[in-house]
Amino acid sequence: MPNKVEITEPAVNIVEVSTSPITVEVTEQTNTVSVTSLTRAIGNATIASGLDITNTIGDAIAGGTYSAGTTLEAIVRDLIAPFLEPTISNISWSATGTHQADGKRLLLECGLQGTISSVGLTLTNPENFKAGSDITVENISAVPDATIAQETSIDPTSLSSSLSLSSTYAVPIQTAPVSLTVTATGTYQGDNGQGSDVTVTRTTTIAHRHRMHVRTTGTTLNGQVFNTWMTSGSSVLSTLGLDPGESSQEISVSCNANTASSSNYTWIIIPEAATLEAVYAEVGGASVIDYTESFTLDDNGGNYWTRTVGTASPKYKVYRSNQTGAFDSDVTLKLTITH
Repeated sequence: MPNKVEITEPAVNIVEVSTSPITVEVTEQTNTVSVTSLTRAIGNATIASGLDITNTIGDAIAGGTYSAGTTLEAIVRDLIAPFLEPTISNISWSATGTHQADGKRLLLECGLQGTISSVGLTLTNPENFKAGSDITVENISAVPDATIAQETSIDPTSLSSSLSLSSTYAVPIQTAPVSLTVTATGTYQGDNGQGSDVTVTRTTTIAHRHRMHVRTTGTTLNGQVFNTWMTSGSSVLSTLGLDPGESSQEISVSCNANTASSSNYTWIIIPEAATLEAVYAEVGGASVIDYTESFTLDDNGGNYWTRTVGTASPKYKVYRSNQTGAFDSDVTLKLTITH
């Protein structure tokens, strides 16, 4: 049976005035509202049977049908769609060169060139952006602002919730860690599309980082050219995820056959400004032992170890395991790194 609201009787308010002494009597009749039971979904009511759409209202298009089980929220959102403000809810990146995805941020390695090939925007209520306006992604840390990608003179009726903007933007090379502020901007008209322009934005960053490493090798470091030494052995972890803006950060390292080899030491290589605060080993998600004291710092007598990376020359401190084959392949190292 379809959901219904039933008024059993019309409401009647009666005011009666009698003679001396004057008496005023108000009789109020309360309407009875009867609502039949609803089919329930998790967190929302749903319609029990199909509902045909006979007139177009918002995103409810004539000729369509809401099937049984459609939530009332979904139907209401369609009906009021023309009145909802559009937003840019997320930014994602595609790039060439040495880079790493990190949620909304684009991470680039200091000293190396990165070029953006496309910017992905997630839009809500895209049909309500202003027709003929632009959607722009800009590096606002540049002087003047540099356009990364742009969709000009948009037709909002053809916009989907996922918008990919092509780009050929070469991000300026940085030799030290820095974050560039990037803003995506769109426009809609207030007062249900009849008023003045309103700007919506989404801000993220392009962050330049020095890379950190975990490597295995039996070759000692003293007396070696650091660039050459870094090409020996095997890489266990190489990441741009170490954020100098974080006071403390945990980095997970999955060990392998190389860390378990009796021929190899395990080396943790981090930028000079960072400190290896703690090392814990986990097997199957359970902490088993604190290995912090099992690593020895080598900072090259306080001069650190310099590596050439493109136009950058980052300095590193190195921590070496006190024995070879220290970590079996089923071990995960949890590194606490502070700045």
